[in-house]
Amino acid sequence: MRILLPGVWAKCGLAFIWLWAGLAEASGKLLAFVPASMTNVMPQLATDFTNETGIELNLSFAGTAQLARQLEAGAPADIFISADLAWINWLEERQLVSADSRQAFAGNELVIAVRNEVENWADAKALVTRSRFAMAEPVAIPAGRYGKQALQHLGWWEAAQKQAVYGENVRVTLRQLALGEVAAAIVYGSDVLVEPRTKIAWRFPSESHSPIRYFVSVTPQAKLEANQFIAFLLTPKAQQILTGAGFSASQQK
Repeated sequence: MRILLPGVWAKCGLAFIWLWAGLAEASGKLLAFVPASMTNVMPQLATDFTNETGIELNLSFAGTAQLARQLEAGAPADIFISADLAWINWLEERQLVSADSRQAFAGNELVIAVRNEVENWADAKALVTRSRFAMAEPVAIPAGRYGKQALQHLGWWEAAQKQAVYGENVRVTLRQLALGEVAAAIVYGSDVLVEPRTKIAWRFPSESHSPIRYFVSVTPQAKLEANQFIAFLLTPKAQQILTGAGFSASQQK
């Protein structure tokens, strides 16, 4: 299994994605485009899938929006995973993924994270309206979209947007917090589990934003084995791995 990590993608650009796709195609391996927020869990899922089926799976990580644009530009992935409904719909409209294959296989929660040394009584509203905080870019990036929806629902957006520092994906946002560049960050609950310097200060009410759901589909050029990975993601074993990594259980189409 080969893994392309977040950040590397941005530096290497489309040619690197195509190189990885070429490696997968030449070797008969599958290539999956995966959101940055699943960097911690998808390698384990890919390894277990390979152990059970003998089918090797390469992983390419970046923000959902970045990966969707790569697919539009012709990068020949077999599997696409989206961190929200909007991008998977966008790809289906362009016939870049198969609508018939789409499955929702995991969920998440939206939280305000702080560094560990911050007192537990820190005021959530003040963290995002009176101090600099990080969040994913709110127009195209799923975590940013959810964040903006939640802040608007609570009536905090007008003040918060003046304090926001935008990142290209949720893991960039988390890293800004871990390095002490901001006082807080809006991220997924699962992200906090992978960064020991941070903790959850506050959880957004689920009704404050659209449901956070992860969708998986195959592309028109996908190898037949790609459907086996989708089926694997819905198995009890895969679901247990996901929940253990801070994601919520599968939610069907």
